[in-house]
Amino acid sequence: MAEFKDLGLPEALLRAVEGLGFSKPMPIQEQAIPPLLAETSPDCVALAATGTGKTCAYGLPLLAHVEGQNKLPQALVLAPTRELCLQIGEELARFSKFLPEVRVVACYGGAPIGQQIQKLERGAQVVVATPGRLCDLLRREAVSLEAVRTCVLDEADEMLDLGFREELEFILKAVPDAAAMWLFSATMPPEVEAIAREHITEPLEITVGTRNEAQANIAHHAYAVAERNRYGALRRVIDFVPEMYGLVFCRTRADTQRLSEMLMHDGVYAEALHGDLSQAQRDSVMRKFREKAVRILVATDVAARGLDVDDITHVIHCHLPDDPAVYTHRSGRTARAGKSGVSIALITPRDRAKLRLIERICGMRFEQRAIPTADEVRQKHIFWLAEQVREVKEINPAIRELLPAVAPMISGLSAEEVLARILQLRLSSLMEAYEDAKDLNPEERPSRAEREAAFGARQRIMIHVGRLDHLKEGAVVRLACERAGIAASDIGAIDIKREFAFFDVRAELGRRVLSALQEADFDGRPLNPKLVDPSEDLHARKGKRPFGKRGFKPKRKKPGKPHAKPPRE
Repeated sequence: MAEFKDLGLPEALLRAVEGLGFSKPMPIQEQAIPPLLAETSPDCVALAATGTGKTCAYGLPLLAHVEGQNKLPQALVLAPTRELCLQIGEELARFSKFLPEVRVVACYGGAPIGQQIQKLERGAQVVVATPGRLCDLLRREAVSLEAVRTCVLDEADEMLDLGFREELEFILKAVPDAAAMWLFSATMPPEVEAIAREHITEPLEITVGTRNEAQANIAHHAYAVAERNRYGALRRVIDFVPEMYGLVFCRTRADTQRLSEMLMHDGVYAEALHGDLSQAQRDSVMRKFREKAVRILVATDVAARGLDVDDITHVIHCHLPDDPAVYTHRSGRTARAGKSGVSIALITPRDRAKLRLIERICGMRFEQRAIPTADEVRQKHIFWLAEQVREVKEINPAIRELLPAVAPMISGLSAEEVLARILQLRLSSLMEAYEDAKDLNPEERPSRAEREAAFGARQRIMIHVGRLDHLKEGAVVRLACERAGIAASDIGAIDIKREFAFFDVRAELGRRVLSALQEADFDGRPLNPKLVDPSEDLHARKGKRPFGKRGFKPKRKKPGKPHAKPPRE
């Protein structure tokens, strides 16, 4: 594998990269940097998963083309969200550490526009902006894009998802036709392809992986849950990984707020990130999350757009998204910069189709896992805490000074008893929470063949009442049990049609039930029971009627307005 020094970077940029601890480029960087460094830089369309180093891939060539003596903006980077805009600006500022004449200005909504205008007036060679705020600046004539030589659309798919199509068109008209257009995206939906065809000419195409493909260094786990146990399963999954530093995705703002409050109530340090928060509140939440004062961030898809936080270990999908591309974006928030991560989906039976669609589109497979039991959670925490104790390398001198005074207080306890009491103190709330916790794994329903095999040989009985008579399954069971004196467990499958119904009974009870129902009725209508072939599928008679071979079909009224009767003379 090549190193950064082999990519042809200018000395100042190479020093900055090495100072940041980068030695070997990631695949997208290795493929993009050399051609984009060319004096006549080509247009470019680069497709790579979130978290694979795209900012560095376009940022270094972009800075290499900037002339420090010219104070006008020469490079423009468009980002979908304020958070991503800030992150890109900070990243480019670090790369330009040894380019003192180059200034990077980030322009985004939610901050005073006057301060950003002042920074632009003092000179800025690189502008990183969100589409909405840049449109405001252009309309105020506070920024000129006439000198732009390179325009980058970062996370173009997310910009279009957020409804910035018109703003993008407005901005790109202000960019000189001669400027190089670089489009970097995690997925390539039709809307992004349309933008590329309209504004990009004969581009250099770079693809790392395949379109919409999930990252290879992310493990994908699926936990089957009942809807009523969704929160309980989420709590189990979080508690089972004591070192988890994670992101939980919900559908709505209300869900994020409710879920974060429930987690906090249960002792998990969590915060919500959604659109109802003010900018100051969003900044506070993100600061606490980045500083790891918050262990779990609960967010909506829109609020988490462009979220770039290092070391996220797990992404949990409390609800699966409808669009597989959204799943790619979500799961890409972990395993950044070549690290590994875990993406967890909580799925109900209704989510099975979505799960299969995501697997097919994203080219991956979910590993089906069981929800941890209470004993497994407790055991995991005990071993984890014991491991933490073992890994302590240095003891604070103040603690060692007090040991002679403390030692007599526990002199009658063995080392094992001391450890047990320490674990009890640290884990008392967890032990109490899981004291009577039940197994949350849904019971697997046997297949139809398994149910029939367990039921044994059967007889099938048809009765001549159905949905038109308001017949329900409970009424069928009640009639058979009360009239024939059998148990409900002796009755198998029941299928109620429009004007008749079928039900199974154990073979040895068939004649007994048939005889008992001969004189029975349902709401005054005779049942007229009879035995039918039990090998016939219950659904085979759908649409058929028991009144002869052809059946009885009522005359259908012709459509149209009925004729009025002539008046009597």
